[in-house]
Amino acid sequence: MSPDQFFEAHSHERDQLAWIPGGARIRVADSHWRLQGDQFAWIPALAEHDMQMSGAEEMFSLYLDPSIRLPQSRWNRPLALPVDPVAGAIVRSLCTSKIDGARVDASIALLMAILAVTDESYDALAVPHDPRARAVADAILLDPAEERGLDDWAQQLGVSTKTLHRAFLADTGLTFSQWRTRARIYAAERLLAEGHSVQETSERTGYATSTGFIKAFRQVFGATPASYARAKKALPAHARARRRRP
Repeated sequence: MSPDQFFEAHSHERDQLAWIPGGARIRVADSHWRLQGDQFAWIPALAEHDMQMSGAEEMFSLYLDPSIRLPQSRWNRPLALPVDPVAGAIVRSLCTSKIDGARVDASIALLMAILAVTDESYDALAVPHDPRARAVADAILLDPAEERGLDDWAQQLGVSTKTLHRAFLADTGLTFSQWRTRARIYAAERLLAEGHSVQETSERTGYATSTGFIKAFRQVFGATPASYARAKKALPAHARARRRRP
């Protein structure tokens, strides 16, 4: 495919597991992702989505019958997942090699077993194309506790607040406030997974009170930070492993 190829909104009758080594921007239903080259996109059957390549020249996609979908409820919604080396090799092989039915079945079985214990990537957050809005996004990703509001950023960058607002909404599907909350909570998820306390995590991600942090975290993850951290600790070590951020 061409490095800037765009696939307009469409859907499939089967579940799709896509790997785009060059990276891409993907919209699936209400989810807007900036997918890195080491992340899979899981797109459930019938979910409308579009894709914009970000320098990618190849894409590997498996289209799987929903009848073999894993039983965990998370597979009913779009997911971004880190590419396990073995899972990546399986996907590449299935997409590029002629193999018999028995080997296909065995490969799919192993792939599904790996995916079942693969942690979801919570940092596949779309960033604006506009260079001024991108500078704002980069600063927040670098320091989630960054407190400047959109008016402050607009004044510093010499643009109107409306310009920045439109850039965030058009390129990420989120308002600036919604995007910053997601960025903070995704950063908080990583800190909790590393063993930091709820209080410390709250402070490091820009929340003045633990109450506000807990409310925001619950809205994104459907659980309190404490219960989420306990659940993470209960997982086997290989399932807790986090990929290094690029």
